[in-house]
Amino acid sequence: MKQVHLEDIIKLLKEIQPLGNYEKDTLLYESGYVDSLTIFGRVLPKLEKTYGIQVEPPELIPEHFETPAAILKYLECKLS
Repeated sequence: MKQVHLEDIIKLLKEIQPLGNYEKDTLLYESGYVDSLTIFGRVLPKLEKTYGIQVEPPELIPEHFETPAAILKYLECKLS
């Protein structure tokens, strides 16, 4: 099982949107750093490839991708 760390999530987000100032609880949508197109088109494919997961349609809820910490929690659950 691949380990995931908050720093990995923040690094991924910075690669996708370098202008963002990401912290554990940064509200990604409200900050304007990402939008739904960025999540679906860039973040999810990168997460699936990096962590060998498949994001299922019922899992596509805003709460899973609201903050870097929320993404981390989602991935930890998915990988356990």
